[in-house]
Amino acid sequence: MMSRKLWPKTLWLALGILPFFAFEGASPLPAPDSERNAADYPKDYFQAPIATEVHLTGTFGELRSNHYHAGLDIDGKIDVPVYAAADGYVSNIKVQGGSYGNVLYIKHPNGYTTLYGHLDHFAPEIAQYVREIQYKKERFEVDLRLPETKFRVKKGQEIARMGNSGASTGPHLHFEIRNSTTQRVLNPLLFGIPVQDNIAPEIRDMKVYFLNEKREVMGSKPFPIKKQKDGTYSLEGDTVRIGGWRVGFGVKAYDSMTGFRNDNGIYDLSMYTDDQLAFEWRMDELDFDQSRYINAHIDYAAERRYGAWFHRCFVLPGDRLINYKRTESMGAVSLYEEKPVKITINATDAAGNATAIHFWALRDAEHMETFEVPTHQFELPSDTESRIELEDFHLTMPKGALYETLPLQYSSTPSNAARTFSNMHHVQNGLTPVQRYYEIGIKPINLPPELKNKAVIALCGSGRPDNCGAAWNGAFLTTKVREFGDYCVMIDTTPPTIMPIVFNKDMRKNHTMAFRISDNMAVNGLADGLYFRGTIDGKWALFEYDKKRARITYNFDEQIGRGEHKVRIVVQDDRGNEGKFERSFLR
Repeated sequence: MMSRKLWPKTLWLALGILPFFAFEGASPLPAPDSERNAADYPKDYFQAPIATEVHLTGTFGELRSNHYHAGLDIDGKIDVPVYAAADGYVSNIKVQGGSYGNVLYIKHPNGYTTLYGHLDHFAPEIAQYVREIQYKKERFEVDLRLPETKFRVKKGQEIARMGNSGASTGPHLHFEIRNSTTQRVLNPLLFGIPVQDNIAPEIRDMKVYFLNEKREVMGSKPFPIKKQKDGTYSLEGDTVRIGGWRVGFGVKAYDSMTGFRNDNGIYDLSMYTDDQLAFEWRMDELDFDQSRYINAHIDYAAERRYGAWFHRCFVLPGDRLINYKRTESMGAVSLYEEKPVKITINATDAAGNATAIHFWALRDAEHMETFEVPTHQFELPSDTESRIELEDFHLTMPKGALYETLPLQYSSTPSNAARTFSNMHHVQNGLTPVQRYYEIGIKPINLPPELKNKAVIALCGSGRPDNCGAAWNGAFLTTKVREFGDYCVMIDTTPPTIMPIVFNKDMRKNHTMAFRISDNMAVNGLADGLYFRGTIDGKWALFEYDKKRARITYNFDEQIGRGEHKVRIVVQDDRGNEGKFERSFLR
């Protein structure tokens, strides 16, 4: 499809022409996966991956920033033994500074793969193998695929110890079950993993959303509910009047387990209108490529503004997640002035405990809500590609990057901030989500030719700017991003810093040496993160990277004998700026 060139609204009005965008209706959802409907998972094949009672700090499908949680987070402490959930073989091993940290994958003969993440360390024979590969490749982060014969394991065999590696915010085990063929991740609670749960979910808050004929949101307002002493929920009166022709609802819903208090995610959310299913979202499986659609499922602006996680009980037209049941209305509720609509919303956990709220809704014809479209310069549909071309800025929004038609607000202002060489381009705001990467290009102003290779497109907020990467396309610096905000061209000539945390001249009583590495710019979009290399006496040394603490650590071993040695660390950022640390020490 050819791109569409959009012009500023002021120019349309100056020409006396009203812009027209054809309405093509909401796009249909993709067909659901047949396996998701079968849901006939073995209930006695997998054992729990720990020996003690399973307490969950995170459930499958739980709402997280920019993604659905893809497994179970099992509470515990560092060094708790982790066991193979069934017979199989170690098919993959990953070591990462972020994400799941130290990870093991076990492939099982019944067609499933289990994953064990945030591990502190692997079983000795696995750890030795990984270490040998790391020294051979001279790199800390590795992603290894293993033959079936390398590490066979039996059900209940210790394979690792629980830890806090990667992006974990506390000691726990991240546990997944995947379909080995499709790599879709499945809800482990459907496989009989023993978790005591006799507590129904809570519905803590509601909102009503006013929708147009395409199921796009025009506005919203609070929808107060009360929890009764018997645990049920109600409104002020059983019938409410709402000033809208077509509405949707949203709820804040959480679950917890028996004997362990934690706000976890729910498994199923459904809504009935006049006793007919109008909406259902169910987390029995997840396609990783679709996980970012969480930003369409939740009230994204409410989460960003207030940290409020509202599930929508309706589907935005650009939300392609397969976890919705196909219905005629997809959750949009038509209201009538004389005929009340019966609404029932159910929140259910994987154990079958359910909470419901019932009420009737009428259209309040005397107090209809009105919503003005905000002042904007461009209108970007969700179902076609759009392109904006200005003298010093351009933007290409691919089809499917937006969840609903966007009245885009754009402006530019001069910027005199240090190291800035362009106007500041204000593109919408951070309260509007984007599904796919879109391209932006900015034309620099007065950029010295010798600094072209140090120029980046930066996202500027309240903290340090984000380096979003950069590539030259003629006179424009371009990159791809997945956020709205304030963008400009900046130069980065500042080398990363290396700060000793555990290091001194005499290291004879120390078991480790550690350093904090950091940069003047955060990393976003397509920019590369920090690259580091550590050597001792000129030979590569295994410094382990903890990204969340920005820390690299070397554990002394047989590689370093007694006497004087020299450590050298080099850290490089996305623009090739290098920081160096070089000192001698005694061992």
